[in-house]
Amino acid sequence: MDKLSSEIRSEFLRFFKNNGCVVVPSDSLIPAGDKTLLFTSAGMVQFKQHFLGQSKDSFTKAASCQKCFRTSDIEQVGTTARHLTFFEMLGNFSFGDYFKKEAAAWAWEFLTKNMSLPKDKLYITVYKDDDEAAEIWKVIAPSNRIIKMDEETNFWNMGDVGPCGPCSEILIDLGRETGCGSSACSPSCSCGRYLEIWNLVFTQFDRQSDGSLRNLPQKNIDTGMGLERLIAATNGKKNVFDTDLFMPIIESAAEILKIKNEGKDMPKLRMIADHSRAATFLISDGILPSNEGRGYVLRRILRRALRQGKFYGYGRPFINEIVLPVFKIMESAYPELSSKLSSIRYVIKTEEEKFLETLESGSEMLSGIISSYKSKGLNAVGGKDVFKLYDTYGFPHDLTKEIASENGLGIDEDGFKSEQKTAREKSRAAWGGSGEKDMTFYSTLRKKTGDTAFAGYDDYASEGRVLALIKTDEEVGELRAGESGGIILSQTSFYAQSGGQDADKGKIANDSFESAVEDVFKPAGNLFVHKVKILKGLVKIGDTVSAVIDIERRMQIARHHTTAHLLHKALRETFGEHIAQAGSLVARDYFRFDFTHFSAVKKNDLIGLEKKVNCIIRSNLEVRIKTMAAAEARSAGAIALFGEKYGEEVRTVSVKNKDGNGNYSMELCGGTHVGRTGDIGIFKITAESSIAAGIRRIEAVAGVAAENYILNEEAATVMTAEILNVAKEDLINKARKFVIDYKKLESELGSLRSSQILDKIDSYAKNIKCVNGINFLSAMVGETDVKSLRNISDQLKEKLKSVVLLIVSKNESKAFFIVSATLDYVKKGVDAGKIAKAFAATINGSGGGKPDFAQGGSKDLSNLSNAIKNAQELL
Repeated sequence: MDKLSSEIRSEFLRFFKNNGCVVVPSDSLIPAGDKTLLFTSAGMVQFKQHFLGQSKDSFTKAASCQKCFRTSDIEQVGTTARHLTFFEMLGNFSFGDYFKKEAAAWAWEFLTKNMSLPKDKLYITVYKDDDEAAEIWKVIAPSNRIIKMDEETNFWNMGDVGPCGPCSEILIDLGRETGCGSSACSPSCSCGRYLEIWNLVFTQFDRQSDGSLRNLPQKNIDTGMGLERLIAATNGKKNVFDTDLFMPIIESAAEILKIKNEGKDMPKLRMIADHSRAATFLISDGILPSNEGRGYVLRRILRRALRQGKFYGYGRPFINEIVLPVFKIMESAYPELSSKLSSIRYVIKTEEEKFLETLESGSEMLSGIISSYKSKGLNAVGGKDVFKLYDTYGFPHDLTKEIASENGLGIDEDGFKSEQKTAREKSRAAWGGSGEKDMTFYSTLRKKTGDTAFAGYDDYASEGRVLALIKTDEEVGELRAGESGGIILSQTSFYAQSGGQDADKGKIANDSFESAVEDVFKPAGNLFVHKVKILKGLVKIGDTVSAVIDIERRMQIARHHTTAHLLHKALRETFGEHIAQAGSLVARDYFRFDFTHFSAVKKNDLIGLEKKVNCIIRSNLEVRIKTMAAAEARSAGAIALFGEKYGEEVRTVSVKNKDGNGNYSMELCGGTHVGRTGDIGIFKITAESSIAAGIRRIEAVAGVAAENYILNEEAATVMTAEILNVAKEDLINKARKFVIDYKKLESELGSLRSSQILDKIDSYAKNIKCVNGINFLSAMVGETDVKSLRNISDQLKEKLKSVVLLIVSKNESKAFFIVSATLDYVKKGVDAGKIAKAFAATINGSGGGKPDFAQGGSKDLSNLSNAIKNAQELL
C-alpha cells in the first residue's frame, strides 16, 4: 500500500526533530523580510539571517517543509515527470552546528530506513574537489555509487561573491525504460532516468571579488528535497503526478472536461493540477491577479490552466471547482486554507470569467488580423502580432497558431520568440533580481555596527552613539550642514517604517549639530537607517547624540494603528471569518485597510462599522502589549497580519474586554499603539472601494485627523448653503430641485442636438458602400449621447432597409459608438456584438452586445480608420 503524502511529510519533520532540529513552520510564498524576491523558491529563503549569523533565534539547527513557487521551468510542467511550479521543499539546516558527516548520515538513514528506498538504486554525486565529502560517503554507501562531478552541477553560489560551497546530490535510478537507452547512460545524463531527490549544500566558503575562496567562520548546511519527488520514489512511481497529491485533482479536472487521464490528454491535465495548486496557495498568501509583479504571474498560470479547457470546447470557469480537491488534500498540513477557501474560489472564478471574455474578444481581433494577412497574400501571421495578442490581450500563442492553421496560415515562430525574449529582458531589467547584491551594502554594514536597539516603545527621546554615516550609498566619516544622508545609531527612539506603519519624524542633535529626520527604514535585520537633512554644524562617527521624535505625529499614528485593529475586528464581526487583512497603510493624516471580501460594503454597513468602532472607543478599553511565545499567541487566538515575519517570540497587541477578562481583539503587531481605546477620540470612514478582485479597501481617519475631516465637511456644507442662498436644513431639498432642473435642461439640450443630427440623415445615408456583398455605413456624428445614437440608427435602418451601421459620437472626454444590423443580415451570420468588440479593441476601448445591436466606448479615437477597417473585415 502506498505511503500517503501526509505521512511522509510528518515523518520527515519528526525524524529531524528527534535529531535535535527545531521544526519551523513554512513561510509565506511572499518572502518575509526580502521585498526584492518575487516568491519563496527554496526552503533556505526564510533562514537567510540565520546563515549570515544575524538572527535572534536561539536554535542552531532546524527543519521545515516549505511552500515554494518557481516559474523557471513553467513550459515543461505537465510534459515531464518531475517539473512543477508549486511544490513543497523538505529541508534540514545547520547554522554553525552539524556539518557534512551528520548531514550525509541522516540523509542516507532517512531515505533507506524510514522511506525504505532500495540502496542499489541510489547514487551520490559530490563536487570533484570535495575529497572530505567523498570520504564521508564511502563509509556510508558503496564506492561505485559515489560519482564526482564538476562545478556546474555540484557547487552552489549565492552570487559572484559571498557565501558558497560544494554540494552533494542523492539520485535514484528510475529504470532503463525511463532513460535515453544509451549503454553509457549514467547519473550525469540529463535524460530523466536518474531523478535527483535530495541536494545537500555545504556552505563553507566566502568567494572574494578575485574569485578566491576563504573559509567561512561559520559553516552551514542547507538541504532541499522535493516532497513530491520523495513521495513518487517511495511508492515506486515514475512520475510525481501519479501520487495522492495530484491524482484526485487530475480526476476532478478530467470529469469536468469529460476526458480521460491518458494519452495526449495527460500533459494538459497534469498542468491543470499543478497550476490549480499553485493558484490556491498564491491567493491564500495574499497575492491577487494583476498586470504586474506577483499578480501577473498568478494571472498567467490561471490563464494557462483555463485555456486547456478551451481545447476541449469547455467555455465555462472550472479551475475554481478544482480548488476543492486541492483543499481536501492539503488542509491537514495547511489548516489556514479553511478560512480562506471561499475567497480563493471567488478570486479564481472572477479571473476565469474575465479571461473567457478576453479569449472571445481576442478571437475577434485575430479574425481581423488573419483577414488582413490573407488579403495581402501573406502565408504567416507576423511575430509582432502574435506577441501583441499574447501579451496585451492575454490570447495564448498556441491558440493563435491553431486558429491561423485552420485558416491556412502559419505563424512567425522566430519573430514571436524574438518579441518574447525582448519582453523578458525588459522585465528582468525592471525587476531587481534576487536582491542579494542590493542587500550587500547594508548587510556588510550591519556586520560591523550590529543591530540598532529600539527604545521607542517606552521613550520618545533617547541617547545613542553614531555608529555609521552614509552619503549616496557610501560610508563617510562626517556629514555637514546642507548635506543629506543616513545616520545609524546604537540606540534610537524612532520607529522605522514596517508592518504598514509610517516611520517617525523628528530630530537628531547634540550641542554642535542638528538634523531633521525625514524617514527611517530597516534595510537589513534591525539596522535602523535615519534619513536626515543636516540643518547646522556637523556630525561625526562616534558622536553621542539625542534622538527625539515628533510626539504628536507618533500619537496620531498610534491612534490610527489601534483603530485599524478595531476596524479589522469589526469587519470580522459584521461579515464573517473570511475577512483577512490584505495590506495596510498607517500614516499621520489617515489610514487605509485592505481586506478580502466578495462585494462592495453597503452604506448601511459602513455606518454600522463606524458605530461599532466608536462604541469600543467610548468604552475606553485597555490596550495591552505583551511579548510571548508564538505558539502561546496562536493558541490564544492572536491574528497574524499581512506581510509580517514572526520569530519564536512575538509581540501581541490586545484590546481587553470591558470586564478585563479575555480579549475583544488580539493581533501580532510590532507597531505603536495607544494605552486605552478612549485615547483615540473618534473614528470616521472616508472612502470604500475595490482595489482587486475580492479585495476591498477602507480609508478612514481617527483622532485629530477625524476632527479635521468633520470640520472640513461642516465648512463645505456651510459654504454650499451660502452659495445656494439657503439655510443648511433646506440644503438637501434645494439640491434635489437643482438636479431635477438640470436633468430637464440636459434632456432638452439632447433633444435639440438630436434633431439637428437627424436633419443630416440624408447626408449620412450617402456614405453607404458595399463590403463583401453587404451594405455598410460608418458615420461620425456630433456630440450626443447613446440614446440619440440609437435614434439615428433606427432612422437610418428605416431609410436604408438593409444595412450594417457603425455610428460614432465624440464627446468632450469620451467617444461612444453603436453597431447595428438589420434582421436580414443577422440571419446571414452578421454579428454586431463581434464587430463591436473588434472595433473597440483597436481603439483601446470596450464594447459588445447582441447580433443585431451592440455598443461601446473609448477615450482614444486616434486609430479610428484602422478600427473601421477591422470592423469591415468581419462582414
